[in-house]
Amino acid sequence: MKNVLCIALLLIGASVYSQAIFKGLEAGMTKKEALKEFRQNKDEYTTIEVGNGFAYRIYQQNFEYHDNKLIAVLLTPKGSAMGQSYYEAVNWLDYSKTFFDKLNYREFYVPEYWNAPLNFRSKYGLLMHNPEKSVMLQLFPISYTIGNSKSYLVKLQLFNYEQFMNLYEAEKEVQEDIAEKSGF
Repeated sequence: MKNVLCIALLLIGASVYSQAIFKGLEAGMTKKEALKEFRQNKDEYTTIEVGNGFAYRIYQQNFEYHDNKLIAVLLTPKGSAMGQSYYEAVNWLDYSKTFFDKLNYREFYVPEYWNAPLNFRSKYGLLMHNPEKSVMLQLFPISYTIGNSKSYLVKLQLFNYEQFMNLYEAEKEVQEDIAEKSGF
Protein backbone atom coordinates (compact mmCIF):
# COMPACT_ATOMS: atom_id res chain seq x y z
CA MET A 1 0.00 0.00 0.00
CA LYS A 2 2.85 2.37 0.88
CA ASN A 3 4.47 1.76 -2.54
CA VAL A 4 1.22 2.50 -4.36
CA LEU A 5 0.88 5.80 -2.50
CA CYS A 6 4.47 6.78 -3.33
CA ILE A 7 3.98 5.97 -7.02
CA ALA A 8 0.71 7.94 -7.11
CA LEU A 9 2.40 10.99 -5.56
CA LEU A 10 5.27 10.77 -8.05
CA LEU A 11 2.86 10.57 -10.99
CA ILE A 12 0.88 13.56 -9.73
CA GLY A 13 4.07 15.55 -9.25
CA ALA A 14 5.35 14.55 -12.68
CA SER A 15 2.10 15.55 -14.39
CA VAL A 16 2.23 19.04 -12.84
CA TYR A 17 5.90 19.39 -13.70
CA SER A 18 5.60 18.22 -17.29
CA GLN A 19 3.13 20.81 -18.51
CA ALA A 20 4.80 22.52 -21.44
CA ILE A 21 4.62 26.28 -21.63
CA PHE A 22 6.46 26.38 -24.94
CA LYS A 23 8.39 23.56 -26.60
CA GLY A 24 10.82 22.17 -23.97
CA LEU A 25 10.16 24.93 -21.44
CA GLU A 26 7.89 23.38 -18.83
CA ALA A 27 5.98 24.79 -15.90
CA GLY A 28 7.80 24.07 -12.66
CA MET A 29 11.32 23.98 -14.07
CA THR A 30 13.95 25.54 -11.84
CA LYS A 31 15.92 28.45 -13.22
CA LYS A 32 18.89 26.15 -13.77
CA GLU A 33 16.76 23.61 -15.72
CA ALA A 34 15.07 26.31 -17.83
CA LEU A 35 18.38 27.94 -18.73
CA LYS A 36 19.88 24.56 -19.62
CA GLU A 37 16.93 23.80 -21.93
CA PHE A 38 17.19 27.25 -23.51
CA ARG A 39 20.93 26.98 -24.12
CA GLN A 40 20.74 23.43 -25.51
CA ASN A 41 18.01 24.40 -28.01
CA LYS A 42 18.75 28.10 -28.48
CA ASP A 43 17.97 28.11 -32.22
CA GLU A 44 14.42 26.92 -31.52
CA TYR A 45 13.84 29.85 -29.17
CA THR A 46 15.55 32.70 -31.01
CA THR A 47 13.57 32.40 -34.25
CA ILE A 48 9.94 31.37 -33.86
CA GLU A 49 8.26 31.78 -37.24
CA VAL A 50 4.51 32.43 -37.25
CA GLY A 51 4.18 33.14 -40.98
CA ASN A 52 4.05 36.10 -43.38
CA GLY A 53 7.45 37.38 -42.25
CA PHE A 54 6.48 37.54 -38.57
CA ALA A 55 8.86 35.87 -36.13
CA TYR A 56 9.12 36.03 -32.37
CA ARG A 57 12.12 35.34 -30.18
CA ILE A 58 12.78 34.53 -26.55
CA TYR A 59 15.54 35.93 -24.37
CA GLN A 60 16.53 33.78 -21.40
CA GLN A 61 16.27 36.78 -19.07
CA ASN A 62 12.56 37.02 -19.94
CA PHE A 63 11.56 33.86 -18.10
CA GLU A 64 9.20 34.46 -15.18
CA TYR A 65 9.55 32.43 -12.01
CA HIS A 66 7.47 32.05 -8.87
CA ASP A 67 9.08 30.29 -5.90
CA ASN A 68 12.03 29.49 -8.21
CA LYS A 69 9.71 27.58 -10.59
CA LEU A 70 9.12 28.62 -14.20
CA ILE A 71 5.59 29.92 -14.75
CA ALA A 72 5.85 32.07 -17.90
CA VAL A 73 7.94 32.84 -20.95
CA LEU A 74 7.95 36.23 -22.71
CA LEU A 75 8.32 36.46 -26.49
CA THR A 76 8.98 39.66 -28.45
CA PRO A 77 9.09 40.34 -32.19
CA LYS A 78 12.44 39.36 -33.63
CA GLY A 79 14.45 42.38 -34.75
CA SER A 80 12.59 44.86 -32.56
CA ALA A 81 15.26 45.58 -29.95
CA MET A 82 14.86 49.32 -30.55
CA GLY A 83 11.08 49.12 -30.62
CA GLN A 84 8.49 49.27 -33.36
CA SER A 85 6.52 51.99 -35.07
CA TYR A 86 2.89 52.41 -34.09
CA TYR A 87 1.56 50.72 -37.23
CA GLU A 88 4.11 47.95 -37.08
CA ALA A 89 2.95 47.14 -33.53
CA VAL A 90 -0.71 47.18 -34.63
CA ASN A 91 0.11 44.79 -37.50
CA TRP A 92 1.93 42.44 -35.11
CA LEU A 93 -0.99 42.44 -32.67
CA ASP A 94 -3.59 41.79 -35.36
CA TYR A 95 -1.54 39.13 -37.15
CA SER A 96 -0.68 37.35 -33.91
CA LYS A 97 -4.34 37.12 -32.89
CA THR A 98 -5.25 35.75 -36.31
CA PHE A 99 -2.44 33.21 -36.01
CA PHE A 100 -3.73 31.95 -32.66
CA ASP A 101 -7.33 31.97 -33.88
CA LYS A 102 -6.25 29.56 -36.62
CA LEU A 103 -4.68 27.32 -33.96
CA ASN A 104 -8.10 27.23 -32.23
CA TYR A 105 -7.02 29.28 -29.24
CA ARG A 106 -10.09 30.67 -27.48
CA GLU A 107 -10.59 34.17 -26.17
CA PHE A 108 -10.68 34.46 -22.39
CA TYR A 109 -10.53 38.24 -22.04
CA VAL A 110 -10.62 40.87 -24.81
CA PRO A 111 -10.09 44.38 -23.43
CA GLU A 112 -10.97 47.47 -25.37
CA TYR A 113 -8.02 48.76 -27.41
CA TRP A 114 -5.98 45.58 -27.01
CA ASN A 115 -4.65 46.25 -30.52
CA ALA A 116 -4.39 50.08 -30.29
CA PRO A 117 -1.15 50.89 -28.47
CA LEU A 118 -1.97 54.60 -28.00
CA ASN A 119 -5.18 53.83 -26.10
CA PHE A 120 -4.26 50.55 -24.42
CA ARG A 121 -4.69 50.66 -20.61
CA SER A 122 -5.56 47.08 -19.61
CA LYS A 123 -3.61 45.18 -16.97
CA TYR A 124 -3.84 41.92 -18.89
CA GLY A 125 -4.12 42.64 -22.58
CA LEU A 126 -5.73 40.05 -24.84
CA LEU A 127 -5.95 36.68 -23.08
CA MET A 128 -6.43 33.45 -25.04
CA HIS A 129 -5.97 29.81 -24.11
CA ASN A 130 -5.28 26.73 -26.16
CA PRO A 131 -8.07 24.13 -26.59
CA GLU A 132 -6.56 21.84 -23.93
CA LYS A 133 -6.43 24.69 -21.39
CA SER A 134 -2.77 24.03 -20.70
CA VAL A 135 -1.41 27.35 -22.01
CA MET A 136 -2.71 30.88 -21.50
CA LEU A 137 -1.31 33.59 -23.72
CA GLN A 138 -1.25 37.28 -22.98
CA LEU A 139 -0.80 39.61 -25.97
CA PHE A 140 -0.29 43.31 -25.34
CA PRO A 141 1.56 46.43 -26.52
CA ILE A 142 3.80 48.68 -24.48
CA SER A 143 5.05 52.15 -25.35
CA TYR A 144 8.09 54.10 -24.26
CA THR A 145 10.03 57.19 -25.28
CA ILE A 146 13.59 57.20 -26.57
CA GLY A 147 14.84 60.76 -26.90
CA ASN A 148 11.98 62.60 -28.60
CA SER A 149 10.56 59.50 -30.29
CA LYS A 150 7.79 57.28 -29.06
CA SER A 151 8.37 53.57 -29.63
CA TYR A 152 6.12 50.57 -29.20
CA LEU A 153 6.71 46.90 -28.60
CA VAL A 154 4.41 43.89 -28.79
CA LYS A 155 4.77 41.36 -26.01
CA LEU A 156 3.47 37.80 -26.08
CA GLN A 157 3.64 36.05 -22.73
CA LEU A 158 2.91 32.33 -22.41
CA PHE A 159 1.83 30.92 -19.05
CA ASN A 160 0.95 27.53 -17.72
CA TYR A 161 -2.87 27.82 -17.74
CA GLU A 162 -3.44 26.56 -14.21
CA GLN A 163 -0.78 28.80 -12.71
CA PHE A 164 -2.09 31.83 -14.60
CA MET A 165 -5.62 31.17 -13.38
CA ASN A 166 -4.35 30.94 -9.79
CA LEU A 167 -2.65 34.33 -10.17
CA TYR A 168 -5.70 35.78 -11.93
CA GLU A 169 -8.12 34.62 -9.22
CA ALA A 170 -5.82 35.88 -6.44
CA GLU A 171 -5.66 39.31 -8.09
CA LYS A 172 -9.44 39.29 -8.55
CA GLU A 173 -9.89 38.63 -4.82
CA VAL A 174 -7.51 41.48 -3.96
CA GLN A 175 -9.47 43.87 -6.17
CA GLU A 176 -12.79 42.75 -4.70
CA ASP A 177 -11.39 43.29 -1.20
CA ILE A 178 -10.21 46.80 -2.12
CA ALA A 179 -13.65 47.63 -3.54
CA GLU A 180 -15.37 46.30 -0.43
CA LYS A 181 -13.12 48.31 1.90
CA SER A 182 -13.47 51.51 -0.16
CA GLY A 183 -16.82 52.39 1.38
CA PHE A 184 -18.61 52.98 -1.91
